[in-house]
Amino acid sequence: MEERALLDTAARGTFQKEGKRNIQTGPTLLLVSDLEKSKKYYKDMLGCEHDSCGHTSREGLFLLMYEAKSREDVKPISSVAGGPPWDILVYTNAQEQLYAEFVSKGAIIASELTVSESGWKEFIVQDIDGYKIGFGG
Repeated sequence: MEERALLDTAARGTFQKEGKRNIQTGPTLLLVSDLEKSKKYYKDMLGCEHDSCGHTSREGLFLLMYEAKSREDVKPISSVAGGPPWDILVYTNAQEQLYAEFVSKGAIIASELTVSESGWKEFIVQDIDGYKIGFGG
């Protein structure tokens, strides 16, 4: 309940600007098998920071992770037949730099940096629970 109150307080400040209401995207929720190991991976491999409310973030990547009671409950949508290639897609104009950074740190690379005929650049990293994050633009 305390966490919800903190989020509500933060939301009031974020969503009410100059008396107008607006809608903004909140964090992507991830059910993880081991919260501490996941936080360490996101910090060490992807350069994320963690706040006191449980958010994990780096620039436009904004997550809220919860520990599952059972590993079997962790089911990335990217693992479903016919599903998308990633669980989270973030846009960036720094694909080459991020790709080099993540490779140098030892992140799990699910798909190397590619460039489509239309010019879309993308690579995909994977976390320790199999969640895949696409970095594209």
